[in-house]
Amino acid sequence: FRSLDIPVRQLECCSGDLADLKVKSCDIEAWSPRQQKYFEVCSCSNLGDAQARRLKMRVKGENGMYLPHTLNNTVVAPPRMLIAFLENNLQADGSVTIPEPLRPYMGGTAVLTPKH
Repeated sequence: FRSLDIPVRQLECCSGDLADLKVKSCDIEAWSPRQQKYFEVCSCSNLGDAQARRLKMRVKGENGMYLPHTLNNTVVAPPRMLIAFLENNLQADGSVTIPEPLRPYMGGTAVLTPKH
């Protein structure tokens, strides 16, 4: 996100906000200039060994079999990512600045200009 000029912050969720099975959860939030606040774009949760226990998963380690900890991760929600990208790169004239890391995939284009 940062390499795409999108301000982000990471939040560790309070234990009272955790859903069933979650031991720990972190959210990544991106800044929305339109709303003047941060909004969630992805999250990652550690489910401890609860999910492995339900699925009867086992891992063979040096000291025998054990229950692995599992993760649940949204990676990125494409619609939210697109919103964050457009809002943070939109210019006053309606054009959108393409961040440097994306330019090779855009044929070297630095700015998308609307046709009026």
